[in-house]
Amino acid sequence: MQDDLNKLNLQLAFQNWAGPRGYDLSSNNNEFSSLETRNAWLGFEAAHGEDGCGPSGQQLYAHLKKSSEYTHQTDKLFPVRVGKAPYDNFVVHGGPGGVYRLSDVSFYVIEDGKQYRLS
Repeated sequence: MQDDLNKLNLQLAFQNWAGPRGYDLSSNNNEFSSLETRNAWLGFEAAHGEDGCGPSGQQLYAHLKKSSEYTHQTDKLFPVRVGKAPYDNFVVHGGPGGVYRLSDVSFYVIEDGKQYRLS
């Protein structure tokens, strides 16, 4: 399941990158119709895929706490990063709302398909 999620995230990232640059994103049987787009996808996949230049280490995930005012947004884990707050103390970036406070989430990592909650 994690591999499917990673593949979907990579495809969405490519669409977000390629669309504004004018690539033809139409497809036929899960293949891009445009040879130019297909070649761009192959390069993007090579650079950002499993063997590419992605970040090293484990992906950090978050789950919204039941006590959070945002708990209605999702009951699933979602990939996050912790960084500079765009406003107030919303330092957890990712998920359906985009940013959250540390008090809104519980952190997890996934190893061999098993979720480990971080304390």
